[in-house]
Amino acid sequence: MTERRPSTWRLAGRLAWYRPGLLLLSLVFFVAASSSMVLIGWLLQQIFTTLGGGAAAGFDGLGLIAVLAAVEVTRIAASWAGVLRTLYWERLRGLLRLNLLRAQLASGGPGAGSLPSSTGEAVSRFRDDVDDFLYLCEMTVFVAGELLFAVGAITIMLSIDPLMTIAVLLPLAAMVFTTRSVSNRIRDRRVAYRRASGAVAGLLGEMFGAVLAVKTAQAGGGILGRLAELNERRSRAGLRDQLATDLLDTFNRLTVDLSVGLVLLLAVPAMHSGRFTVGDLALFAGYAAALVAMPRYVGRLIAGHRRAGVAVDRMTALLPAGSPAALVTHRPLFDAEPPPAPYLRAPGPLRSLQVRGLTAVHPGSGRGVHDVDLTLTAGTLTVITGPAGAGKTTLLRALLGLLPGQAGELFWNGEPVADRAAFLVPPRSAYVPQVPRLFSEPLRDNLLLGSEDAAGLDGVVRSAVFDDDLAAMPDGLDTAVGTRGVRLSGGQVQRVAIARALVRRPDLLVLDDVSSAMDVHTERQLWDRLLTRSDRALLVVSNRPATIARADQVVRLDHGRAHPGRERLAA
Repeated sequence: MTERRPSTWRLAGRLAWYRPGLLLLSLVFFVAASSSMVLIGWLLQQIFTTLGGGAAAGFDGLGLIAVLAAVEVTRIAASWAGVLRTLYWERLRGLLRLNLLRAQLASGGPGAGSLPSSTGEAVSRFRDDVDDFLYLCEMTVFVAGELLFAVGAITIMLSIDPLMTIAVLLPLAAMVFTTRSVSNRIRDRRVAYRRASGAVAGLLGEMFGAVLAVKTAQAGGGILGRLAELNERRSRAGLRDQLATDLLDTFNRLTVDLSVGLVLLLAVPAMHSGRFTVGDLALFAGYAAALVAMPRYVGRLIAGHRRAGVAVDRMTALLPAGSPAALVTHRPLFDAEPPPAPYLRAPGPLRSLQVRGLTAVHPGSGRGVHDVDLTLTAGTLTVITGPAGAGKTTLLRALLGLLPGQAGELFWNGEPVADRAAFLVPPRSAYVPQVPRLFSEPLRDNLLLGSEDAAGLDGVVRSAVFDDDLAAMPDGLDTAVGTRGVRLSGGQVQRVAIARALVRRPDLLVLDDVSSAMDVHTERQLWDRLLTRSDRALLVVSNRPATIARADQVVRLDHGRAHPGRERLAA
């Protein structure tokens, strides 16, 4: 049973407490800027009382004006002393994005997350939903300061004229009630807008990732048409979202005008009777001018809470299932360490890897692999072959834990492995997918991927049959490969990806049809060099006869079921 999600307020409070000192300092700034309005209103009362010939509180008119100016300057300075506040909010923004990123980089274990759809949609959640959630934290601190002012102001106003104070507060209460009643509609419209925005971001991400396919198919017109359609949906959803907020603000402003008008109407007879002075009117006008903004702030806070709830739900989809609290987990912001692996040690170097009854079926299509048994031993080459759509790639990804499996067990040297995704990572295993991806960085960085162990680069480059290619490059390992490796041929990209996997010195090397772009001579050299190690097992997907001929074990997949092939006899 999935644990109930913590409330949005609770998550926001946990996030806000990430840096208590900066939080309190930020709160002090807001309180100083807001509560000073109480003093300003009182000073206005004293000034107008003095100008009207009444007795002031120990100051003459000029002295009161000087104090008022000093207080106003101090208030403005406090409101503009935002450097530390900005630092605080940026720290919170960084923590949210760090937690989301760590979940995406974790391989298995309780801290691993997954992309819900496209990378563009994920970027939208990293950017827009993080800001929506942070807006709730900012508005909460701001409204807290405003509420302190409101308590002080209302207390003073009640001591002067309770009836007029009620006249000020009743319209404001109506504003809060109205805002509360339409908050669900605001939330629904924000959900629709975020979905529409995510669809646009997703299509853009996929379009840039497949720009060559779009060009060669002359499909630019269709893509642009689809983008225009999604943009139109986003525009309509955004308009509805903004319209709800603007209508609420308009209603609030009208209510504010009504409140001020009631004060003026009630002030005239009160002043004629002598129980209400010009100074009192100045105080009420000053306080009312600030109080009338309170419902708008409260309304924005309520709307922000609804939007933050949407943002939390969307960001939680990137996190481990049922653990939204991981979104606000406190950790060092500049933490360059990868997520900790659940397995601190391997049960010895690989001797044998057994897979029993592995079943992994894609939801919806029902296609996948069923009840597959497989045994790999160190120093051998196992080839998975079969027609297109037989489930070869699904088998590899399910074995490595990259796809959820419905059944099956895995044993490393006879010991059961509970979490395949967390266990089968370097240096135990390394995986090269069917279409390797390179970063738009120099070769060295693509091979190391942040590792500081560069001592064995020459060896892995040679094992991947990339040594001659590298020797022909004037810049060597500093050669820029271009955007996603565009300056390299398909075969070179495959061999760079193999070398990158070998840098980790894996006991199990899993290759998904990575020789498809290589010529026969290069392919023969690749297997000659990879098979020199007797302490490493190779699991390879291929339909090429030259690769199958080198195999110690051949497993043929057909409609997701394994049929043992021949085993190569030892020479």
